[in-house]
Amino acid sequence: MRYGICTGLENLEVLEELGYDYLEASVTAVLQLTQEERSMYVDKLNRSPVKCEAFNILFPKTMALIGPCADRGQLLDYLHKAFTVIKELGGEVVVFGSGKCRTCSNGYDYRQAYKELVEVCRTTGEVAEKYGVKVVIEPLSRKETNLICTLAEGAMLQADVNHKNVELLADYYHVAANHDSIAQMESIGGLSHIHIASGNGRRFPTNQEGEQYGEFMEALKALGYDGRISIEGKTEDLKEDGAAALKLLKELEAEAWRK
Repeated sequence: MRYGICTGLENLEVLEELGYDYLEASVTAVLQLTQEERSMYVDKLNRSPVKCEAFNILFPKTMALIGPCADRGQLLDYLHKAFTVIKELGGEVVVFGSGKCRTCSNGYDYRQAYKELVEVCRTTGEVAEKYGVKVVIEPLSRKETNLICTLAEGAMLQADVNHKNVELLADYYHVAANHDSIAQMESIGGLSHIHIASGNGRRFPTNQEGEQYGEFMEALKALGYDGRISIEGKTEDLKEDGAAALKLLKELEAEAWRK
């Protein structure tokens, strides 16, 4: 496995010190940087063993992707702008979470909303392909959206999108929040990226109390998954919690592979 943290580029040196493999940045955050600031980070990344391989928060909360306010022209313009910056910073995969943007509003036809989401995902995959980047669908907790919450729903969306650059992510926190089935992960398969944070409070995974991290890691082993795992959680001490989380995850990985 390769381990990273969802955090800002300003924490690159901290991840180097802790021994992480990569950093996962926010698309909406890096789009706020000036060209001079981005060039500075490109230079730092070129000299660092830690690269900005992954991105999340693809769309701003204010952007409507489905429903009567959605605008395909605006979507295409935004995607080209976003993927230009993602590629500039070395991104290889971007997470399509953005729960508010893809929520079906009250009174809007749910089936129509789903059809529109399929088209948005396909369009995103088509643009991503031009930049050599993969897109991963993130099933989210029901507190964050009412469209695509379980891994099975994510797999069905991926199948309907049917584009080689659109794949699937599993997030331990959302699995726990939705009481989704870890045991079902093996039959769903096809995972291309992983997020992890505690099911209790969405914090850094620093201990196993009340969690099913071991079962989650064993499910990944059963799938033959050996890719990226990004910590996406809260912390008041990045160095301390980052070190403890990396230690725990590597121990869980080693234990799962011994079985």
